[in-house]
Amino acid sequence: MSLLFEAVEPITQIIQQFTRYDEDVVDRLNHKYSLIIFTILAIVATTNQYVGEIIKCWSPAQFPDSWVEYANNVCWISNTYYIPMSELNILESPRKEIVYYQWVPLVLFVQAIMFYTPSVHWLTLNRTVGVDMNKMVKLCRDIDHLNPECRDKTSEFLMRHIDRFLQYSREIKTGPCGRFKSYLANLGCLCGKRYGNFLSAIYLLSKLLYIGNVFLQLYLMNHFLGTNYLFFGIEVLRDVASTGTYTESVRFPRVTLCDFEVRALGRNIPYTVQCTLPINLFNEKIFIFVWFWLVFLGIATAFSTVSWLWILFTTNRRSYFRKYLKVFGKYDKKKHKGALAVFSDKYLRQDGHFALRMIGKNTSDVVVGEIIDVLWEYFLENHYSMKEDV
Repeated sequence: MSLLFEAVEPITQIIQQFTRYDEDVVDRLNHKYSLIIFTILAIVATTNQYVGEIIKCWSPAQFPDSWVEYANNVCWISNTYYIPMSELNILESPRKEIVYYQWVPLVLFVQAIMFYTPSVHWLTLNRTVGVDMNKMVKLCRDIDHLNPECRDKTSEFLMRHIDRFLQYSREIKTGPCGRFKSYLANLGCLCGKRYGNFLSAIYLLSKLLYIGNVFLQLYLMNHFLGTNYLFFGIEVLRDVASTGTYTESVRFPRVTLCDFEVRALGRNIPYTVQCTLPINLFNEKIFIFVWFWLVFLGIATAFSTVSWLWILFTTNRRSYFRKYLKVFGKYDKKKHKGALAVFSDKYLRQDGHFALRMIGKNTSDVVVGEIIDVLWEYFLENHYSMKEDV
């Protein structure tokens, strides 16, 4: 058993190196778990193509074994086509060519990369504002494991790090339109590093990129499979609800036809053979799962985006900070009412509020409360006297 743990430990360490804490659980579903799932699906699809028979054609009796092998190979690489068994005249029946089965592993690998791509936008741009959210939240997660002395020093370090970020992004009000621009920034109509909303804006944009990625993949799957894939999962649920089971779909036929020619002296001899595609049994199950996973991610990401919009633009920030300050006994309504307004609206602003919310989502109320507490003390000592200039 010890040898098993020793073998798994390096893999665990590698996964931990790629674990990020500057996001919520829905973001991880998109760029981390989807990447893992689709990579596994691609490996399974690739294995199916190299293990066992991927295609088996019913060749004429006069075909020797080498001709049968040739028919299987040529039908695999040149595509087959589908005509329902109810159509007796295959020469005049409309054909539906099956062109996707050779490309399934590659497409799944591409989908895995597409899931990770939107996260690069957030990972890259959040560092340009002078704060690395991932490292900051990771340090907050480690606070619970420190002794009281180290805990206080770490909290003070985080406070100074956040304060430096907030001071770097202070708005410079110049010109007659300064106050108007500040008002528009508070409403979310203007975005910039000096408006105190750049960090939250690029995070919301990454959410929209995740949603766009889901719709783009559904659109590409619809064209790749050459079928009405957009409603595939609904049809599966309808079949299960009406018949209690799921029958074979025309999107993934397991019995197809193949035309090829064999060269002879002076002429080419055409043949039409009937083939089975066992690999489509796996492809069908894979793309049923893919449809439901994409729809689930789209809905979950949409709800997460709306939730963050609600938090950042409608939630009373003062109430959020007041709640934690009261727990730590640092707020007096008569004494600190004006200070809290400046602390929330002019010192922390949207980006500071967003950073603390992200810390809260990845740690605990105790940790985020301690950070707010030390920020409040530092603000009262060093910034509140500045008031309108903050």
